[in-house]
Amino acid sequence: QPPKLSLSMTIGSKERKASYKLKGIIYLGQNHFTSRIIGKKGEVWYHDGMTTKEKCIYEGQLTTMSDIHHARGRTACMIIY
Repeated sequence: QPPKLSLSMTIGSKERKASYKLKGIIYLGQNHFTSRIIGKKGEVWYHDGMTTKEKCIYEGQLTTMSDIHHARGRTACMIIY
């Protein structure tokens, strides 16, 4: 089962809260990891070192993506804030 994905999270006590925005997702499938990187303005970039090499492919805005749990046949396995 994929991890629960939230676009942001807040941790800490009432006096000391810290908020974080989703910055990346790592996917696993077919014995291979890929990733999506989220920019400051919510733009989503896909990276697969085996096929895209050093380039990232623009996929759109995070808020308009219908499925961030899966990417090109792979399932989210790690979330980075």
